[in-house]
Amino acid sequence: MSTTDHTKILAIGFAAFAVIYFFTFLLLLLVTAGVFVALGITIANDTGDPNQLGYGILGAVVTVIFYGVLGLICVLPTALASWKLFKQKPKVRFWGILASLVVLPIIPLGTALGGYGFWYFFSAANKNSVQG
Repeated sequence: MSTTDHTKILAIGFAAFAVIYFFTFLLLLLVTAGVFVALGITIANDTGDPNQLGYGILGAVVTVIFYGVLGLICVLPTALASWKLFKQKPKVRFWGILASLVVLPIIPLGTALGGYGFWYFFSAANKNSVQG
């Protein structure tokens, strides 16, 4: 296989994981924020204290922040690595290694893709052909 083939496989794999991470975090964010708001409304109605609704809204805000940070940690490196591999942009090696590290704990496909990414980005033959 040529370097172009390896680059294409890694780019598609990282893009797939970026999409999976994004939609998973979006779904979890919507469900969790909805549960917090519904809980706040229920407690406010049961106790008759409208201030209790604020706790539900606060929980929803913390949820949005939490999944936003998690998205920056997991979605951003994999999406950037995929895009830089497709377009052969500079610093692809840094983002590829970071994306390989991010997908590595996802057993079994992420582990295979992460190991393949590490092999590709750290191999001596590809150090000169991969920018950054």
